[in-house]
Amino acid sequence: MELQIINAKLTPLSDNEVRAIVEIEMHPAVREWLVDYIFEDFDKELEDYKRFFREVQGNDKVEVLVAKLGDKVVGFLALWVTEERGERVGSVGVSVHPDHWGKGVATKLVKESVELARALNVKKLIIETVEENVAMRRVAEKLGFKLECVREDKLFKNGSRHDEYVYSLRL
Repeated sequence: MELQIINAKLTPLSDNEVRAIVEIEMHPAVREWLVDYIFEDFDKELEDYKRFFREVQGNDKVEVLVAKLGDKVVGFLALWVTEERGERVGSVGVSVHPDHWGKGVATKLVKESVELARALNVKKLIIETVEENVAMRRVAEKLGFKLECVREDKLFKNGSRHDEYVYSLRL
């Protein structure tokens, strides 16, 4: 089965696909890497995501790419676009179900986001990740992102401070 990437603005997600995304985000192994999240309760998180995906078509500040194997959602990426000093800048966030870690899902999502960002006239893409997330750092480096800076003790999670690695790619 081949991994396919769909754009949630061009192909609206079903309720089951949104549920699968929430299941990924709420998986304990994935939560370990997330610094911020809204709800601990699955149903509240699901309602929040359903609302987000209902409104995504009209939101010009975010794009969402979804990775699927057959009918199964295995990961997704949000590309947030802002203006900084008159230049369009994109920030990438990726989540992949742990059953599919190490199988190229994040790499394919980020590759697709680079092409999407170019089409949107984004001039710079940024990936921010906690120091310990070696897998995300490898994906960034493999795809040509350069380490821009390390923000020491920037992130607070699980009761302690962590360095944040900031990678960027000029488009």
